[in-house]
Formats: sequence, C-alpha cells, structure tokens
Amino acid sequence: MVLFSLMASGPVTAGGNSWNRLRYSGGSVNAKVNPFDWNTTLTVTPDALSLEFSGRTTVRIQASAVTGLSYGQEAHRRVADLVALSAIATPLVLFGLLHKSKVHFIGIEYRSEDGKPGAVLLEADKGNYRAILEILSSVTGRPVKNAP
Repeated sequence: MVLFSLMASGPVTAGGNSWNRLRYSGGSVNAKVNPFDWNTTLTVTPDALSLEFSGRTTVRIQASAVTGLSYGQEAHRRVADLVALSAIATPLVLFGLLHKSKVHFIGIEYRSEDGKPGAVLLEADKGNYRAILEILSSVTGRPVKNAP
C-alpha cells in the first residue's frame, strides 16, 4: 500500500530529485550566500527536502513539516511576512526580500523540529521552476498558492 502511494504521488525517484540552479533570496535560514550566485541546491526525496547553501550550510526539512508552498510575488510576500514576524529577523535574513522583479520565486513555509515557523524564498531558473513546484507539491501534499 505504501509503495503504491509513493509511486502514485509523483515522479520522485528513490535517490531524490536535485536542482542546483537556485538562489537563496531570503528567509529564516541564517546562511551566508552571495545573492548574485546560483549557489543553492535543493534535493527532494519522498520524505524530506534538503537545501544546501553555497556548499557550507545544509538544512533538512521533513516533508510533513511543510505548512505552505507559494509561487511568484505571493511567495515573496508570504516569506517576507513570516520573517518579519520572526523574533530573529536580522538584516541578513531580510536581504533580498525587498527586491521585486519578474523572477520565479518559490516560497517554502515549514515548522522546524523545535516547533518554530520557518520559511525559505528561492529564486528558480525559468527552466526548472515548474518541475520544482510539481515535486514539492507532490511530496508535501500541499497545494502551491498562486501556481503558474
């Protein structure tokens, strides 16, 4: 039964799907990245999301801990709102959240292991954002707000 539900849930392979053409544009993760480099890697497995920032900082989010997914300016607004409410909002965390343009933002909202809300705003390449949104929605069971 579990195997059937995993096969029906979408095209996530056993090793996971991975994308490295992403930018970390802000959120609650304290990662030091160059905002002009595509230096973030997202790996999605059937049970978790793993984000690696510039090869230095890695964050693992259980798929069941994801509380929301969003796309575009909706993602930008939702992550900025969540970070602004956070007690640890630093200028580094807010960097990139005030920038508005025609980019493919992907917002991931989640609860950390200690129960605190967290969020990540990623800028995806025009060639990979649809696949990322489909896989994230499939694995987490959450719809994408403002989906393309």
